[in-house]
Amino acid sequence: MGDSEIVYQITGESYEKLIAAGYDDLRHKEALTADFTQVTGLDITLEGTVYNLTSEGNGEDKTFRFGEEEVDVADLQSALEGLTADSFTQEEPTQKEEIALTVYLDSEVHPSVQIQLYRYDGENCLAVIDGEPVSLIPRSAVVDLIEAVNAIVL
Repeated sequence: MGDSEIVYQITGESYEKLIAAGYDDLRHKEALTADFTQVTGLDITLEGTVYNLTSEGNGEDKTFRFGEEEVDVADLQSALEGLTADSFTQEEPTQKEEIALTVYLDSEVHPSVQIQLYRYDGENCLAVIDGEPVSLIPRSAVVDLIEAVNAIVL
């Protein structure tokens, strides 16, 4: 390639897949693309109420708190990581917001990510990331997220 002296060789199958790849094939499917170890806090809006989770410490020693109480966020982490796109869209939301999160990150480049999930149809929710409509996410994954939040705040 170009002036490179390295010989590049790929299989015919890999070549066909590479040539057939479109823009959506190369996009992140995850709503939260950051590693959860970077999360320093969350503001969660559910049914009009805002809940704040904060963290203390780093790495393995990091703990999360809801108010004064230390909370286990394993189910919340799993639910956030489970928010993956079935398809991509630029449609604007027209239905009710199910849940919204501002995820604060230990990152100078991207200190926060805003995720809003709206009703779309019986099987999907519309994900809006940092104000831009991005994808359709299975409604079951959004319900898992809501249940994980409720387990912490109720």
